[in-house]
Amino acid sequence: MNQSDLDWLKNRVAAAVDDDFYLDRGEERRIKEEAAARGIVSREIELVIREQLDEYSAVSERALVEELDRLLHQFTDNDKKLDQKEERLALSKVVNAASGKRVGLDPRVAEEYVTSFCKANGASRSTDTKKWLGSQMGLVLVAIAVVGAAIFFATRPSKDAKDANPGAAAQVNESRPVGTNAIKLNENDRSEIDDQLRRASLYIEKAQYTDPPESSAKASLDQIRQIDPEGQYRGEEVKGLASKIVDHYIKLAEKSAASNDLGAAAKWLARAKLLNRDREVILEKERALGLVKAER
Repeated sequence: MNQSDLDWLKNRVAAAVDDDFYLDRGEERRIKEEAAARGIVSREIELVIREQLDEYSAVSERALVEELDRLLHQFTDNDKKLDQKEERLALSKVVNAASGKRVGLDPRVAEEYVTSFCKANGASRSTDTKKWLGSQMGLVLVAIAVVGAAIFFATRPSKDAKDANPGAAAQVNESRPVGTNAIKLNENDRSEIDDQLRRASLYIEKAQYTDPPESSAKASLDQIRQIDPEGQYRGEEVKGLASKIVDHYIKLAEKSAASNDLGAAAKWLARAKLLNRDREVILEKERALGLVKAER
C-alpha cells in the first residue's frame, strides 16, 4: 500500500469514528469496498482499520456481534437453552465498554441479534432482555455511564421545579418571544444553563461534538440557545465552546484535504456548520480548499 492510499484509509476510518467511537457494520463494509476499489489488499485493510480503532479507543460493531455470536453458541449449542444468567453474561461482555474502549455494542443491535440468533438456532430464552438492555442505553456512545447518569439526574431538580409550577413555566415561556432583547431569565433558567454547559464540556472531552444527536455538545448548546437566545447569561462561554468545536472540524478538514480526500474535508466542514458559529470562517476554509458549497 502506498502512502497516499494509507493516508486516505486512515482518514476514512477516522471520519467514521471521530464523533461516536463506533464503526457500524454498514460503514465498515463501505470502507472496505472503497479500499478494495483502490487496489488495497484485504489484510492491509483489516490491519489499518484495527489500528485506527485502537487509536481512537473505538469499536467495530461487526467484531462485537461476532463475539456475541460466539458466546451464544457456547451457551446454547448443547441444550438449546439460553437462561437468564447466560444471556446477561453474554450481553454484558459486549454491551459494556471493554478496557481501553469508549463504548460497547449498541444495546438495540445486541437485542435484535439475540432474538434472531435464538430463532435461527431453535434456542429458547428464559428472560426478556429488553428491560435489562433499556437500563444499559446510557452505555451507547458514552464511555463513562455513571458520570453521564449523574449529570442527567443533576438536571432534574430544575425541570421538576418547573413541572411543580406549570403556570409559572408557561408565564416564563410566554415572555420569550424570539428576537427580543427583553427576555428575563429566572433562577431556574440560569441553573439549567449551568447544567447544560457542564454537560457540553463533558461531551467535548469525550469527543461527542455532534453525535449522537441527543447526547452531544451540540445538543446541550442548542438547549442553552432555546433558553437564552440572546446569550445574556454566560453567552461568551457558549460561543467559546461552539468555536472550539468548529476549530476542531476545520483542522480535520485541513488534514483530509492534505491527504487529497476532499470528500471527507467537505464532511468535516458540513459538521462545523451545524454549530451555527463562525460561518464566515468556515466558508473561507471551503474556498481555500477548493470546495464549492451552495448556501441555502
